[in-house]
Amino acid sequence: MTVDITTQVQNYKGTNSFINKMKDAISKYGSLTTNQRNAVERILKSVNEAKKVELTGDLKTISEYQGQNSFVNEIKGKLNEFGKLSDKQVVAAIKQIQKDIDKEKSVKLNVPAIGDTIKVRRKTGQGLKEKYNLKFNPILLDITRVTEITPKAVKFKGKLTIKRGTVCTCCMKTLTDEFSMLTGLGKICASHMGVSYITDKSQAQQFREEYMKRVEEIGEMEFWVPKSQIQVWEGNADVLLDMF
Repeated sequence: MTVDITTQVQNYKGTNSFINKMKDAISKYGSLTTNQRNAVERILKSVNEAKKVELTGDLKTISEYQGQNSFVNEIKGKLNEFGKLSDKQVVAAIKQIQKDIDKEKSVKLNVPAIGDTIKVRRKTGQGLKEKYNLKFNPILLDITRVTEITPKAVKFKGKLTIKRGTVCTCCMKTLTDEFSMLTGLGKICASHMGVSYITDKSQAQQFREEYMKRVEEIGEMEFWVPKSQIQVWEGNADVLLDMF
């Protein structure tokens, strides 16, 4: 984050006599008075003086970045020009640098996971909705293959689930009425799926067939899921999470 005034004084490499005197004050008393801190802040507002503070921590990480990420390089340029960054700029740049590091650690896979099912959080479901132009957030997914893994995320191929349970196969809400428990899908989600809802028990099998057809029409999706977004992973391939 933005380096505090005491650290900036201790790391100062310039020739400003006042700041250098403040180094002695910190060494002798362990801190600065409010007036001294304010005076140092006013001096370091000068771009030339701010650039003479030795960078530490996250700022040093940004200044030493050698990757190709355009956003990080833009922030790095501002740091080189002004000698400092806002807290938001630091957080955003470090986040992108960490993504680069994780990507370098990525392991390509081709592991079948037929029969495995994952339950993801709403943020991931929202991403799938937007990516595949769906009218709902898919939360429960049947996995067909694991294709890549990093320390923080897993890349899957999979489809909307065809497994039945006590919750809606789309939104994961508990099924309560008779027809939804028969079909495994709530009325609203059925509408979002484009499947006509049943009005009689005898229509349950036909509904099921239409739902299965719709799942195949939507087809296989490929998507990254942050490990923190995986609520449940049922099956055998979950052992892959232990790779990192």
